[in-house]
Amino acid sequence: MKKLFSLALILVLVFSFNAAVFAEAQTAQPKPLTKEEVVNSKEFRAAVEAAKAEFRAQQENSGPVLHAPAPKVSHINVYAVASPNGGQEIYGFNSNPLTTANDHGGNWIQCITFQIGYDSSHFGTLAGNKMTNNWSEPIDLDGDRVIDAFAYSWLYEAPSTGGQFVGTVYSINIPTQWTAWINVR
Repeated sequence: MKKLFSLALILVLVFSFNAAVFAEAQTAQPKPLTKEEVVNSKEFRAAVEAAKAEFRAQQENSGPVLHAPAPKVSHINVYAVASPNGGQEIYGFNSNPLTTANDHGGNWIQCITFQIGYDSSHFGTLAGNKMTNNWSEPIDLDGDRVIDAFAYSWLYEAPSTGGQFVGTVYSINIPTQWTAWINVR
């Protein structure tokens, strides 16, 4: 009986979290989000704070930080999706779902990724079609005036009804590929 109650409680918490994430979704978005709109939003500042906490935990688990090569990519996620038909959905740091809540589409679709670490190359695709990186934002997570993370905006400017977005980065000093994806309805 306790296990059944615990399972029910966990499911309620999970579904309420998803509802809270999707509650941020807006249904009208006339143009792609600008760098300033994203970087100055409370949601982005919260994502940066969450990234700082993860970055500190990584440093504590890895021992002393050497001032040598740039830090490898250690995290990437889909931060937001926006379009004229679906509005904007902000997921924050480390919480993107498998599928968007809104039906996106229209003359453009924008996906924003958030990563910790340096990459040698990065790209985004929507339904296998290459997207344009229209802006990026370097982020100093620990106040040492060294860039530790990046936000990238990916824009697909053509009529679209969605598809799977895949953001891919290759770490600069360790040849590993990192991806984040979401099914854009």
